[in-house]
Amino acid sequence: MGLTRSDSRPESNPAEGLAFPPALGRNARCHCGSDRKYKRCCSEQDAILRRPLRPAAVPVWLLNSHGKLQQFEKYACNCFDLAALLARQSDSRRAPQIPTFEVVNSLFHSALLRIPSLNALEGDLKESDFQKLIGRQPTPEVKAFSADVVANVLDKLHLPGVRDALHQVVAKAERNKVFREGSYGGLRCVAIDGWEPFASYDRHCSECLVRQVKVKRAGGEVEEVPQYYHHYVVALLLGPVLDVVLAIEPVLNEEARRDSVGEHAGHEGELTAAHRLLERLRQTYGSFIDAIVTDALYANGPWMTHLDDCGYGGFIILKKENNEPLQEALALWQGQRPCEIHDDPQSKEHIEFWDTDEIETLDTYKGKVRVIRALVIKPQQTPSTWCFAIVGHRARQLSRRTALKIVRARWHIENTAFHQWIRHWNLSHVFRHTANALMAVLLLWTLAFDLLQLFIYRRLKRPRRPKDPTDTIRHIVEIMLREMATLPAPMPWRALLDSS
Repeated sequence: MGLTRSDSRPESNPAEGLAFPPALGRNARCHCGSDRKYKRCCSEQDAILRRPLRPAAVPVWLLNSHGKLQQFEKYACNCFDLAALLARQSDSRRAPQIPTFEVVNSLFHSALLRIPSLNALEGDLKESDFQKLIGRQPTPEVKAFSADVVANVLDKLHLPGVRDALHQVVAKAERNKVFREGSYGGLRCVAIDGWEPFASYDRHCSECLVRQVKVKRAGGEVEEVPQYYHHYVVALLLGPVLDVVLAIEPVLNEEARRDSVGEHAGHEGELTAAHRLLERLRQTYGSFIDAIVTDALYANGPWMTHLDDCGYGGFIILKKENNEPLQEALALWQGQRPCEIHDDPQSKEHIEFWDTDEIETLDTYKGKVRVIRALVIKPQQTPSTWCFAIVGHRARQLSRRTALKIVRARWHIENTAFHQWIRHWNLSHVFRHTANALMAVLLLWTLAFDLLQLFIYRRLKRPRRPKDPTDTIRHIVEIMLREMATLPAPMPWRALLDSS
């Protein structure tokens, strides 16, 4: 089945005698010729026209199913137009025999069901149940297409389209009021951090970063050898209920930097990529974001200045006592008692706060910095100290307890994202070792990650358990895997595209 925008949309429904409205983006020019945006012109009328067609287009077994896999597909297609998002993806292959949609659809469901490699996916493409999941008529032991086709698509997939799909999911979730009550102190906070999912001493590509690592050989001698790796900077929207990925930016090596921005000596660092990611967030999400939460690497004036330029507040961990804001604050707090003491009966924590505002010691930052130190004491545990800087007018107005919650929530990017991706989503495995393929896999996997988070915590309304938020998700995925074998017929992707 070749599913594309041009070949899959019927012109009308003969049974109803109704013209079928074309599928457009909300901000596209309306098809009626009014030169207005679709959302402000014919969008509501088209929705009314599509509504009576939907039951005729989508089979009853899918509409009435209570299985988690079928419920996910209905939720993702009805609320976020998943079929259209996947159908819009394109690549640079010439006259392909296998449509891009089929390959991207198989990759998306590989992410959703945690299939560990392209070779494993090739085996599943021979199975009737997976063939039905991607919309093909089952032909057992005859694979729909090969792993080489999937690898070729990953090499040539247009990444802006996948990034746009990620943005559209977040934008639609915002219109559905998903994030209205899931913030800290009325601020939408985004954690930014570096992530290094894999490294190798042998396999490498043209855009691998390289470093010298000391290795102990069998005879006991120590030798320096090159290690090849990829490094990414990830932006994760933090929330008490759910976390979703907003964007991912690769750290470029020397050759890639030379190709993009001219002569440069050496690889760029995480901070350089983070500045580029921050600019991407500003252009894509704008005022949807209120504040950025980072670790101690970002405790410098240029980063704070960039946050001000973007209109974002900042919460930045301070660890080194020679950091100028922390050094100044420690001198002011010398010999002082805590300015606030709080006992939390729910977490059984005793917290002592020291707080000072309007520090202006940085030569590279012209704004004011607020610095807070929190001593957290819990029974039968070693006390922990949190020191952090806050920049930005709105962020600096928050209460000490709310600010501490935001800074501690930064660990969501380690636990909910990085740890879970490595342990359960197989992202420590190199599915295809080219720069475009690696980035395409990360973006498609995070698209599945976001939709699964939204499905579990919004549609199913499962409670989030902070001690191990991966347990619930892993259980739902296991149920989906079992239910794939019970699909009575191929998934009607053509109908889902036309009627979502």
